[in-house]
Amino acid sequence: MIVDDEVLARENVTALLHDDAEIELVAQCSNGPQAIAAIRQHQPELLFLDVQMPGMTGFEVLTKLPAERLPQVVFVTAYDHFALQAFEVQAVDYLLKPFNRDRFAAALARAKAAVRLKDRHHFAHRLDEVMAALQRLQAGPDGAPAARPEGDGRLFIRCDGEIHVMSPEEIFWIESDGDYVRLHTADKSRFVRMSLLKIMEKLTPGQFVRIHRSTIVNLRHMRKASTALYGEYNVELTNGTKLKVSRTFVHDLKAHL
Repeated sequence: MIVDDEVLARENVTALLHDDAEIELVAQCSNGPQAIAAIRQHQPELLFLDVQMPGMTGFEVLTKLPAERLPQVVFVTAYDHFALQAFEVQAVDYLLKPFNRDRFAAALARAKAAVRLKDRHHFAHRLDEVMAALQRLQAGPDGAPAARPEGDGRLFIRCDGEIHVMSPEEIFWIESDGDYVRLHTADKSRFVRMSLLKIMEKLTPGQFVRIHRSTIVNLRHMRKASTALYGEYNVELTNGTKLKVSRTFVHDLKAHL
């Protein structure tokens, strides 16, 4: 959206945006009240906003809008002394008239990057909400896990910007990687933001056993266990993967064999 009381200024910005395939111009406004109504109607992601306009400044326009609905803002003005205020309202950029094509292109690139970042944060938040709803559906009235039919132990895993529904049977082994875990299946590994302890809470006790401080193994995919040096064991899975069992967790493994 473009908001400027000068027709030539609006036409200049429109011309500079014309050949960008990622941009759709949804509205042009010449004053503050028009801008507020148009922003509420179109909910633009990016706003080119003049500062000095009759009756209402660009800053006043922004104060009339809900903070959570504010678009990314590039101020376009002939006055440099508003730059500090622009910074305070977290504007993406501050274009001083007259500006050249290169300066505008730099501001537009910065603005588009800010829009993409905001979209990713919003999408991640929505995924978190969906995950929370799925977990509530799986829980009983008191918040405890609800009783499930035999064999129904599906996992809802957030990975690569999507929510995957997995059966624990698919998982061969799990390894910790900082704040993440890798779920290794027959065809691929999924990188999930979750601690090893948290993923253990979601898995069937007795089927999944911790064999190392950073490793969990699915016993149903274990082919054999063999002794190694210094009281340690090695585990071999049905897909040929060999894993180390540390002395700390040898007794846990033996208790399930």
